Amino acid sequence: MTEAATTPDSGRPAEKVSEVLRRKSRSMLVLVVVIALLGPTLLLVQFYFSQRTSSIYTPVVDTTSRLVIAMRWAQSDLRMDRAYGLPGAEDRLRVLETDSREALTELQRLVGDDDAFSPALGKLTSASESWWRYAEAVVGTTPDLPPGSTPISQQETIDAVMDFTAMVTAADTLLSAAMDKRAEMRTWRTVTLWSGYALTFVIIFLASTAIIRDTRRTARTIVDPIEKLADVARNDTEGGRGARARTDEGPTEVRALAAAFNVLLDARDDYEAGQEEHVRRLEELDRQKDDFVSTVSHELRTPLASIIGYTEMLCDGDGGDLTPAQHRLVSVVQRNADRLKGLIEDLLTLSRIEAGGLDIDHDRLRLDAVVGHVLESLGPVAARAGLTLAERVEQAEVTGDSLQLERAVTNLVSNAIKFTPEGGSVTVTLTAEDDVATVSVADTGIGIPEAEHEHLGTRFFRSSTAQRGSIPGTGLGLSIVQAIAEGHDGGLDFDSAEGEGTTFRLTVPLHHVRAPGDRGPGRSGLGGGTPATA
Repeated sequence: MTEAATTPDSGRPAEKVSEVLRRKSRSMLVLVVVIALLGPTLLLVQFYFSQRTSSIYTPVVDTTSRLVIAMRWAQSDLRMDRAYGLPGAEDRLRVLETDSREALTELQRLVGDDDAFSPALGKLTSASESWWRYAEAVVGTTPDLPPGSTPISQQETIDAVMDFTAMVTAADTLLSAAMDKRAEMRTWRTVTLWSGYALTFVIIFLASTAIIRDTRRTARTIVDPIEKLADVARNDTEGGRGARARTDEGPTEVRALAAAFNVLLDARDDYEAGQEEHVRRLEELDRQKDDFVSTVSHELRTPLASIIGYTEMLCDGDGGDLTPAQHRLVSVVQRNADRLKGLIEDLLTLSRIEAGGLDIDHDRLRLDAVVGHVLESLGPVAARAGLTLAERVEQAEVTGDSLQLERAVTNLVSNAIKFTPEGGSVTVTLTAEDDVATVSVADTGIGIPEAEHEHLGTRFFRSSTAQRGSIPGTGLGLSIVQAIAEGHDGGLDFDSAEGEGTTFRLTVPLHHVRAPGDRGPGRSGLGGGTPATA
């Protein structure tokens, strides 16, 4: 760490980064102290002008406005009383008189000794007092005269109008003076603020000028090599592999950083090369596996069809009458052959999906009829399992492939039956709303742990609850349902809680939403989506 580096222009040994930073810190500390002392001074000046504005001139404006409003209301009430003799005028006028006198008292407290306000305030007080004597006489409240004993002369009315006009004029003068003073205070505050800014700028400028030479040298010896290192990193992230940072520029610390960065890039390149080869081998193995599964599935179909055919013939008595024991044995063979047939069909469907998607027809069809066929087919299965199979099916017309949709609904309902213990229930619902037909299959079965929700729909995935219960299955059914839903521009999502049951929802656009043949992108809540949780 003691290796000497030289600056490009002076030939002197370069300072260590720590020494440069210490010197810069001292310079900045001096600048901060000066600004810190200047700040409170500016704040005190600002406080003085703000205090004068908020405690004197703004209250004068508000109080004068309140006084004018009270007097205008009083004038209006007085006119209404003289014109119509409305009840309650005396009480209202007393309230307004109290309010106006309080406002005058407040104005006297605020600016009574200020020569800029005293003349207008005196006129305002005199005119107000004169007008209120006139108002008291009008409503018969003058203390030394009985109510109604002295009629109001026309001259008195004219004098009252003149008093009111004088009062408004004096109030306007008072308002103008207060606003002028407030504006003057704000102007001084602004001038002081900008003067402080200017002074601060000058101080910062002078301090910056004093350290500019050292800053430039710091940029050449420290910042420039670091920026070049950053350029190499940025170029690498944008795909420009192969570039390396220079290790012969800058202080010792920067050179060590560049060398470590180069080692990191070399290790990363070696790792990625190994990963690419590993991925290529895995992709090749996956392709070979898919080819093998497809080939084996096709080869098994013919002998399996023969087995199923002959077992059906035996059950029908074509080979002679069977004893009950023989019939049970043949039924076991037939049942397992059907299971094997379903597995082969799933594998072939999966191969077609991976090869480019399902071949789905887009015909106009009744989805409620498809659901009805599935329920009719699986009703006996649910009964044998001791389950209640309920349905709430609305009429829904969609565009799609009836065979594929029937297969998707069959997978969902059969899964619900398979994962629901005896005595439970499975409810199948079909609704048509918001331009979407939704097939909902809800069961009261074993449910799926929340930690496994994100894996649902992955090929060959089986939940831990299914494995603990030794429930047979391949883990392909939901991935096939998901592919069928996407092929119909629909979606598949679910809610599930362990021990409480599961609800799957298959959605398909209604017929009028999408023209036949429109293959928009599918939407699914499985296999990387964000399914809702119970």
